[in-house]
This record gives sequence, C-alpha cells and structure tokens, in this order.
Amino acid sequence: MKPLQPKSYGRVAVYIILLVATVAAMAGLRHYKIASGRNGAPGGDTLAVALQYSPVAFFMDGDTLAGLDYDLLKMLGIPFRIYPITSPAEGLQGLDEGRYDMVIADLPQSADLSDRYLFTVPAYLDRQVLVQKTDSVGAKPAVTSVLELIGDTVCTTAGSPMVGRIANISREIGGEIYVKELPVTSEKLLLTQTIGEIDHAVVNEQVARSVLADNYPEFDYSMQISFSQFQPWALRLSDTAKAAAVNSRLDSIKATEGYSRLLSRYLR
Repeated sequence: MKPLQPKSYGRVAVYIILLVATVAAMAGLRHYKIASGRNGAPGGDTLAVALQYSPVAFFMDGDTLAGLDYDLLKMLGIPFRIYPITSPAEGLQGLDEGRYDMVIADLPQSADLSDRYLFTVPAYLDRQVLVQKTDSVGAKPAVTSVLELIGDTVCTTAGSPMVGRIANISREIGGEIYVKELPVTSEKLLLTQTIGEIDHAVVNEQVARSVLADNYPEFDYSMQISFSQFQPWALRLSDTAKAAAVNSRLDSIKATEGYSRLLSRYLR
C-alpha cells in the first residue's frame, strides 16, 4: 500500500474543523485557569506546569477541570500554575526556554529523552497501541502484526515520541512504515479516524479506551506498539531539588487509597 496521500478538500475541511475544536477547548482551559486564580502566579516555590490536554490526563468536565495528572498535581500539595499544551513538543520547547518548570505529556521515558531531561518517578503505566477498525463480519482487526504495516501509513499527533518509536520498528523489521503527523490532540486524531478519514492511528492505550470503548466498539486497540511504559513527568536536568520534592510527594501518594481510586476512575 502506498503512503497516505491527500484525497480531497473534504479531508482538509475535517482537519480544519478538528483543529478549531481543539483551539476552542484549549481556550476554555486557559480561560478557566486565569479566571479561577487557583494556582497563583509562577515564580518562587510555584511550579509552572505545562499540562497536555487529553481525555485522561487533563480536560474540562462540565465547568470544572479534571484528569488523572491534574488530580495528581493537586494531591502533591505544591503550589503550581497550569499552562495547557496540545503536544509534547510544545511543552519541551517551553521547558528548554525556561517558560515551564515541568512538563506532563505523552512522554515515555526513552533513552534519548533521558539524556536531555530529568524524569520523576512514574505517575502511572501506559503503552502505545494501534487503533484500527474491525471487519464487519468477524469483528476482527485486519492488522495483527507490525510486519503487516510495512508500506502502510499510521497517523500520530504532531511531535509525538511515537514517531521515533515507529522509525525504530521500521529498521527492526526491515521495511518502511510511513508516519503522518497531524496537528491535533490524540482525542481529535481518533475522532478523525471514526469518520473514516484515516485507517490507522497510534495513541496511548488509556486515551484509546477513553474515547472508543463506550461509543465506538467497532474500533480495535488491542495491538500494542510498545511494551507497558512508565509515564513520568519531565523537568530540566539542573532542577534536581524540584524533582526530588515531586518524587517524594508522588511516592507518598502512590501508597494511598486515594491514588488507587484515581486509577480506577480514569484508567478503569
């Protein structure tokens, strides 16, 4: 199969609509942050936290903020101010430029990233999966092995660490798997897939479950692209004191019933 090519203006229109929806959601999150005054201004002991919008980590639930990572942040007991982001690359750039103290995003602790950033202890475990539509007869996925993706195209969010992971897989199996990066959140990427605009997407399993399990049972996300991976938070290499403080709080939280309830609520 040839690499994915643009098919029509209809495809472009869908992407524009989804991008507008994402921007609107982000604007709502930023408005809430400024209006609430919950976390104060950055500086001093207040952490400037770049937090990626996702249906698991951070989102609007009615007129309140929610999400696994957001709730964990509140449990730390450390003053913080949130800066919503839509991609890991956006957060890491801000971290490099000194605008953020910590980034919480889809950032598996790879060797490459560990050379550039200081990671906390894992907040929880997740893994990346291939999302595809099942056939209409046996409700089975067409692709059951990465070998079957040779010559095909998978879509990810722009700046996703999965781009590098898929490139490594291509080298390991001796065949090219093409990657198309779309400037949308993981949630919007999956919604694009549900209307038939793309065939294969790679996202975190918890995001796939959150979006698809109840409303789109015809989509399969059982094929893993990576093993279960730690999902830590990233800081600058020089911020060892901040990392130590966050690690101490996270370790204490993970030993509580409250942490177990959070996992049950958001990860089912």
